[in-house]
Amino acid sequence: MKYIGIPKNFLWGASTSAFQVEGGYKENGKGLSIADIRSFRNSETRLDTKETVDGYHLWKKDISLMKDLGMKSYRFSISWPRVFPNGDEEKPNKEGLQYYHNLINELKRNNIEPIVTMYHFDQPYGLIKKYGGWVSRESINDFVKYAKCLFDEFGNDIKYWLTINEQAVLVVANDMLGISQDLPIKEKFQKAFQANYNMWLAQAIVYKICRERFPDTKIGPAISYITTLPASKKSIDMMEAKNFEDFYSFSQMDVAIHGEIPKQFTNELDKLGIDIKTELNDKEILQKGRANILGVNWYCTTIVEAVKDSKQSDFIFKRMKRVQDKNLLYTEWGWNFDPVGFRYGLRQVMDHYGNIPIIVSECGWSEKEKLENGKVHDLQRIKYLNDHIEQMGLAMNDGVNVISFNPWSFIDILSAGDGMEKRYGLVFVDRNNFEKKQLKRYKKDSFFFYKNVIKDNN
Repeated sequence: MKYIGIPKNFLWGASTSAFQVEGGYKENGKGLSIADIRSFRNSETRLDTKETVDGYHLWKKDISLMKDLGMKSYRFSISWPRVFPNGDEEKPNKEGLQYYHNLINELKRNNIEPIVTMYHFDQPYGLIKKYGGWVSRESINDFVKYAKCLFDEFGNDIKYWLTINEQAVLVVANDMLGISQDLPIKEKFQKAFQANYNMWLAQAIVYKICRERFPDTKIGPAISYITTLPASKKSIDMMEAKNFEDFYSFSQMDVAIHGEIPKQFTNELDKLGIDIKTELNDKEILQKGRANILGVNWYCTTIVEAVKDSKQSDFIFKRMKRVQDKNLLYTEWGWNFDPVGFRYGLRQVMDHYGNIPIIVSECGWSEKEKLENGKVHDLQRIKYLNDHIEQMGLAMNDGVNVISFNPWSFIDILSAGDGMEKRYGLVFVDRNNFEKKQLKRYKKDSFFFYKNVIKDNN
């Protein structure tokens, strides 16, 4: 099936992240990450990061499946503590680097373009114990050191870098930053938004370094884009939808692309009484270090309505609430099926940032699934992929500069909050939360559908 608007040189791919796919959590010198620590707290109730689907050992088999699928790109992340086990070492872990050299070389041998995320929820736990992780400004230097190491090792092989994955998610789910959940809510958010600011500065420095050393390379953040719609035709619902979308998603893009923090964002922090610690040259750092690409993680639309009797002096989360549209299909985890919203969201990005290249770094449908006679008939995922690709093509025909589509996920992986129950993959892994089995890989029906999509649109 061919789609309007998608060129022949398009990068058709799929995505994963290190802590969710690799396992091998302490092999060959790897240190612990906050993602590891967080998962271990629930080891009795679901799968943790110790093994996941063992991509660390089965990567050649998985790349063979990628080649069979016809993938032109693979968006994955490098495990920070596999490179710097505690985060503060002077020299990197050579065995950790070699793993990624092997992975990247094999991808390139199979004509699959690596799209590499530097940090996907897995800061070394050693930095959190040492100074609180991203909450401390010290984290900026450690991230920059890590990024420089990646440029030294892989800079000539990587055309596309994504610095930090879903920074806004980390602020809201701030236990992923190592922030104690026993703290009062204001103190938790004070720390989380300070971490958010420090991440902005760290990325700006890294953007600048990359663009100076590798002028033809594209680098930017992977943004969690929550396209937000009003529950009614009322202007008050429309205003709160816009406020939430701007605060949560577009503020992250604005800082990366324009090098400025939006006034609306700082206004909301003022309502919480949050005071961000800054230094004199911070504005210059943000201005001089800007992204030249956007990674966009898009799954569904979010529908909101204004809370009655709320005041504009209230923080944004108190002024709106999420609601479900009874006319839309929802996953068991509350995410809807709204493909036209994808086209609308991409058009919104173009309206804000013009011709900026966009990598769709995540987009997918989750279900609980069973293997039956060696097959998985994931018809709803096929419909999700078809309809979203169609709408993406229409957005591209409208002028949106999407260069790559990487649905989440290539293979069934550990869900950050739901173990192995919540499956997104094109490839089924025969294991559950507590039974490893043989970790055998099976191509789902969606694998064959997507394979034909790639073949027909090249």
